[in-house]
Amino acid sequence: MKPLTAFFYSCASMLAGLRAAGADPAPTVSPDYQVEVIRDGRAVPATVYFSAAQKKDSNLAADAAWASLDLTGPATVRVTNLSRDFTRARLLPSHRGIVPRIAGRTVSFELERPGQFAVEFDEGTAHPLFIFANPPEKDAPDPGDARVIYFAPGVHILGEKFIEPRAGQTVYLAAGAYVYGRIRVTDAPGVVIRGRGVLSGGHLPANPPNTYTVPHLVEFDAASHHGTVEGLTLVESPHYNILFKGPDCVARNVKTIGWWFGTDGIGTGQRGLVEDCFLRGNDDALKLYNSGMVVRRCVIWQMENGAPFQFSWNMDHDNAGFQVSDCDIIHVDHHQGANNRAIFNSIHGGKAHLRDYLFEDIRIENARYRFMLLQIKKTNWSKAKEWGRLSNITLRNVTADGPFSERSAIRSDNPAGRIEGVTFENVRIGGIMVRNAADAGLDVDPATTSDLRFLVK
Repeated sequence: MKPLTAFFYSCASMLAGLRAAGADPAPTVSPDYQVEVIRDGRAVPATVYFSAAQKKDSNLAADAAWASLDLTGPATVRVTNLSRDFTRARLLPSHRGIVPRIAGRTVSFELERPGQFAVEFDEGTAHPLFIFANPPEKDAPDPGDARVIYFAPGVHILGEKFIEPRAGQTVYLAAGAYVYGRIRVTDAPGVVIRGRGVLSGGHLPANPPNTYTVPHLVEFDAASHHGTVEGLTLVESPHYNILFKGPDCVARNVKTIGWWFGTDGIGTGQRGLVEDCFLRGNDDALKLYNSGMVVRRCVIWQMENGAPFQFSWNMDHDNAGFQVSDCDIIHVDHHQGANNRAIFNSIHGGKAHLRDYLFEDIRIENARYRFMLLQIKKTNWSKAKEWGRLSNITLRNVTADGPFSERSAIRSDNPAGRIEGVTFENVRIGGIMVRNAADAGLDVDPATTSDLRFLVK
């Protein structure tokens, strides 16, 4: 089989400038930032891509820029702000302890190991810049391999078509490949989607208001188990970035930048693994919906809608055993009330018993709206007449800078819906160790909540 790229239109120029009305889409270079990687005294420029806000009535940022680089060893990164002067700069996540050096309009900093970062100037977030420092790529496939759907460096415009790999195939986006398309995996176990390229849905229509019918950017159906998505940057998805419906799937070192309500980050089937990913979207970053899901070492920038950690929207099937560890939430843009706007959130309108959640070593900064909102609540999308349960939820070694403007809450709209066994263990908010509900700014419904514990060890 020949690589599928032979069937699709490919642009000769990868950086074709701003999109013109009626013209084919083309990636854009950021007008605001220049990025260089310095190794052995030699400065190598990195391409800084640009994405303009799509939901302009609510998006707090005007645009976003990002540069992706492979970190083969310690290196110096130099960022020049092309659009304005500044007096302060910082690198997030803060816990990495990397302090930029300022010289005029340029900041420099050392990276010793891979990670996902945001560079900020004078606390400004209207034009964020992200640095994606990848681990070295290994074993790039042969473009002529019949088992590989290969996208070489350049722009590839698929329009409404889907990339549809067969069982065991690899879809590979090489560094420098910018693919306008989407991927649908149907009854195809063992599919691998990887590379250092960009997959964009910016040419596709978003969901119509109050509907969720547009296909996802990357979707594996329930029969497509043991799938992997690794290394790519996904931008401007009209719906979910990645939805695995099958079990035992992995998202690793994936970076997502989205704008729409409905642009969730990653959801997995049973025993899903999400690790070393960057999630910036305008709906739930992580859907903790299916048993055995593991999330670790992720960085999240939550936009104005959705929750970083969403437990349920009307789940009807029992699920248990969720582990989230060593994650950084670097911003939460919530500023208006809604049921899904808290860092730890559920709107559980289904009949399922959802249990055994462990959140450990979670660091939260630049979040000021609401810490927790655990609800058993019927919504317009609830179909079950029965009421569900949430139980055995543990927050351990969690820090949040706060303060939060809205109170947290644990509650059910019906006595038949129970929330049981919520534990705060070494949780610190605004520098205060949480020893009781008052310290957490937490309202608890005693009629529907039991076994609430506060531990300091």
